[in-house]
Order: sequence, then structure tokens, then C-alpha cells
Amino acid sequence: MRFVHLILPALLALTTSCATPQQPSGKPASNPSGNRPTANGSEADTLSDIVQLTHGFDRAGEAYFSPDMKWIVFEAVPKGQQHYQMYLVQLTYTGDRITGAQEPIRISPEPSRNTCGFFSPDGKALIFASTAGKEDPAEPSEGYQRNGRNYRWAFPHGMEIFRSDDWREKAEAAKPGSAIDLATHPITNNDVYDAEGAFSPDGKWIVFCSLRTTDGDVYVMHPDGSHAVQMTNNPGYDGGPFFAPEGTRLVYRSDRNHNDLLQIFVGDLSFDAAGEITGIAKEHQLTNDQNVNWGPWFHPDNHHIIFSTSRHGHTNYELYVMRDDGTHDIRITYTDGADILPVFSNDGKYLMWTSKRAPDGTTQIFLARFTPPKGW
Repeated sequence: MRFVHLILPALLALTTSCATPQQPSGKPASNPSGNRPTANGSEADTLSDIVQLTHGFDRAGEAYFSPDMKWIVFEAVPKGQQHYQMYLVQLTYTGDRITGAQEPIRISPEPSRNTCGFFSPDGKALIFASTAGKEDPAEPSEGYQRNGRNYRWAFPHGMEIFRSDDWREKAEAAKPGSAIDLATHPITNNDVYDAEGAFSPDGKWIVFCSLRTTDGDVYVMHPDGSHAVQMTNNPGYDGGPFFAPEGTRLVYRSDRNHNDLLQIFVGDLSFDAAGEITGIAKEHQLTNDQNVNWGPWFHPDNHHIIFSTSRHGHTNYELYVMRDDGTHDIRITYTDGADILPVFSNDGKYLMWTSKRAPDGTTQIFLARFTPPKGW
């Protein structure tokens, strides 16, 4: 997963950005207000009205908004189970403020492993990756391990990308807490890991990661799975890609240096005369340090990128925002434990992320109103 397949030493209970890391150890922050963790003064400068959206899972994470801000799609491990399932849930509002979520609806069949949901910009289609129909229970959950403990990626050979064009009709007809199967229309069929998918802002492309090349590269394809174009071709695992809001750039993270670290890159896209994406014209490395930097996501202003970093230790991943040239990064979260996989709402008013700040010490999905930090 962008979130589900990268498993860091401190994320041994979470999920990757679409590789889901397992969640980090580390003491959870005090939460005297129940499902609204108390932020310290620094965090409160940018995050307000913090709400815990998921409850009752062994771990949950990597959530994305529907365009109308009524639904989110996410992955979670049900109590007592091992693998991630995909879920949809309706958000609840009090006036114009998001105050929680209804009971989730499971949308993946069992047995299967699932990750990386995403909505099309018109809200009509939903994609996610699943081993539905190809699940091999004998395949290890952690298929790659480096240096004994630092990184573990799960790359199931049966992981394909599915698209559902009737997700809303089925979800609205389903009872909260029930299950439906939306993994019925695969748009990849390579018997290798295809996942980490996200739509372009105009809905004409899906960017994703695939192991159809040896060690994982970024690709784009049309929403029906046709016209796949390889974007990166470097040693190491390039993944977790997203389009910038203006649609002419990609942001992603890479382990291409094989040094147990992740760095963030932006690629300027090249197009032919017909408007088809042909590759990356120029790549820009935004981070180059001794940290794990991952889960990058553009702010709607096109000029800022939020990401998670290990610069405060592998038991305390924190969110930072930086300019799109890699300069002027500012810390956003200040709570013990992992804060990872951030996404902004399309209007920039909300930040949603995965955090180990839940009162029960599990990793769950949180949401807050976002105020840009001074001087960013």
C-alpha cells in the first residue's frame, strides 16, 4: 500500500502509503476528551476540532475523501484478523463541521488483502487494490525484508486494481456495518503487485505502482486499465504516487538509494500533441537526508506538500509541510506516536491522517480543521 506495504520498525502495528505500515510503537498521547485528543499549543496552531473517525479496529488508516466530502474510503484490520479489508463510511456533520462518521461498510470480499482506495474526481468511480479471486493464504504477509528489521514490504502477486462504477448506489443501499463486494471489475491482470492507485484531477488517468518491472516503479494508465506508461525506471522502490492538483506533476517517494531511507520526489510530466502522458520530463528530489520521508500529498494551492518523517525517531513519526521546491518545511503534529499518511480536503479546510493517538493505543483515522501555519 501507499500505507499498507511499507512496515517500519516503529510501525509494527500499522499499515505503507499504499503499502500499509504496521502501527508504530510509542506511548499514545493523553486523551482526556475521549475521541478528541488534546493537542498541545504548537499543534493547536494549525489543527483544531480534532475528531477520531474510526473505532474498534485493530488498526485502520490511509483514508481519502470523496469529492463531495460525504464519504471516505480506508483500509482496516478487523479485530482478531490479520489482513487489511477495504471500507467505506459516511461522514457525519454538525452544521458545516465534520464531527464523526457512521458505522463503516466493508467493500472487499474475504479472503483477500486490500489497500489503496481512491475516488474519481467526479465521484462516480472508486478504485482499490485487492487480491480478491487471487488470494494465496500461503503467501507471506511480509514478502521483503531489509537488514532484518528496518523495512518490510508485502507485495502479494495476486494484488490487482479494481474499479467500481456503482459504488455509491450499492453503499447507500447497504446497512451501516454490513458488507458488500465491490472487487468485481479488475482493470489490471498481471499476476504481479499492482496497487497504490490514484486518479488524475481530470479523471483521465490513474497513477499507480507496479512490480511488473523488477523492484517497483510508478506507472500511469487510463481508467479502464489501458495505455499503461512507465514513469520511473530507477533502482529501488518508487511508489506512493499522487497527481498534483494542477495535473501536470506527480509526487512520490523512493528508496532508490538502497539505504533503508525514503526520499520525496516531484516529477514534471511530459505530454504528446494529443494530451497523452508520455513520461516524466524532469524529476526534482525534495528531501535528501538520513530520515524516512514518505506519504507526500499536495495542498490544493499546488505549492505545498505535507508528508511524514522519522526525523524525531521511528517511534514518533510527525507530519511536516514544505514548499514544492523542498524548502521551508514546518512541523504540523506534536503528539507522541506515529502521525502518518496525511491528505487535505479539496478545499484545504480539513486535514485527515492516520495516527496512533487513539485512547486505546491503536492506530486509527483522525481529522481536523486545518489552518496554514504562519509564514509557510
